Amino acid sequence: MGFTRYWIRPKELDVERFAQFSAACQEVCKDFQDQLVDAVFNDTEVRFDATPGCETFFIERISTHRQREDGVFEFCKTRQLPYDTVVEQCLVLLKDHFPEVTIPDPS
Repeated sequence: MGFTRYWIRPKELDVERFAQFSAACQEVCKDFQDQLVDAVFNDTEVRFDATPGCETFFIERISTHRQREDGVFEFCKTRQLPYDTVVEQCLVLLKDHFPEVTIPDPS
């Protein structure tokens, strides 16, 4: 088991707000660019990877994953390594741009 960040979000996120979210994540990630691998920040997805053994942080504007009654359940295992800092910052930005997103306490 490892430390994991969770969030629940609507299946589809607003186009304009997602573009703003993506740009904000790209800006935050500049401080970590030496640690990130395969980073993508565009109008349809935010995706990056880092520390071996951690999962890729991935948010699509329109998600087809883990649909539940209350929204789409997503997560990223970070093992509480330095990679967790950038994932946490991007999740804060997600919540700022999409107040309807729920981010439970990590475990």
